[in-house]
Amino acid sequence: MAGVTPTVLIVPAAGTGKRLGLGPPKALADVGDMALVRATLEAFTDIEAIVEAIVAAPASALSEVARALTGISWRDCEVRVVPGGATRQESVRQGLESVRSAAQLVCVHDGARPLVRRGLIEAVLQAAAVSGAATAARRPADSVREDVADGRTRPLDRERLWLVETPQAFRRELLARAHGSARAKGETFSDDASLVEAMTGCTVEMVASGGGNVKVTTPGDLELVRAVLARRRREHR
Repeated sequence: MAGVTPTVLIVPAAGTGKRLGLGPPKALADVGDMALVRATLEAFTDIEAIVEAIVAAPASALSEVARALTGISWRDCEVRVVPGGATRQESVRQGLESVRSAAQLVCVHDGARPLVRRGLIEAVLQAAAVSGAATAARRPADSVREDVADGRTRPLDRERLWLVETPQAFRRELLARAHGSARAKGETFSDDASLVEAMTGCTVEMVASGGGNVKVTTPGDLELVRAVLARRRREHR
């Protein structure tokens, strides 16, 4: 692993999937021949830097998620399932507290983003190894406006905006310190890049994703992911 920074992957996957209208947790949604969370982890199995992988799953479905990941082919990397929290932030923190390896970087990736490409993962890890914090992101394609007052809106410059995605990667000490501060102050953030920036003042580097890094939120997203994964399987036969 010369030239590669040892990294632990934390996958928050404790969402209920209410907007999908599913019975089981979103992590177990069927995306063809496997569960959504397994498809997401398999996107990382060729990443040499990953030495440990932790999935934060619903406490009520730990055994089901563990079964869904049985037999995943991943060199000598240890894959473990731990109870997630009531929020995404709590799930990531609990994943951090479960780390066993001496990994120097932490990569956080949504359990519902299985289409992430290897090149994007490696670019985010490389950026974080240098700057300390990096996230995948993309420019908005549509025009964007913000509310002002009394029903009025005003346009925003798309070239100054980023839509934040995952993977996100951070120096381990930096992310742990940020989560500790947020917990002590009772503050909650929608993603770890925002948390790290607010709690430590560290600048988070934006790594352009180029699009296609879909997060499964709605039934339409799920159908799209199924179709893309099926096409990829056909192409690699």
